[in-house]
Amino acid sequence: MATVPVTGTAPAAPAEPSGPSAEPLPDFGGVDVAAVAERTGHPVLGEVAALLLRTWASAAEAVAYYDDGPGDPGDR
Repeated sequence: MATVPVTGTAPAAPAEPSGPSAEPLPDFGGVDVAAVAERTGHPVLGEVAALLLRTWASAAEAVAYYDDGPGDPGDR
């Protein structure tokens, strides 16, 4: 079996993020998940929306959590 020599350079490694973005996350609180589940033609998105509808007891119990920090050093 013949081998082909590799020429050129390897792509540069991605830069490490310097910290959390100052840009706020988008608010998707007004998305009608039932309409997404009914209208999407994408099989994965449809399944995710259907799962959300099955497991989401009520809008009052909905919670969103986002953590972009390294965490508490005592937790490691």
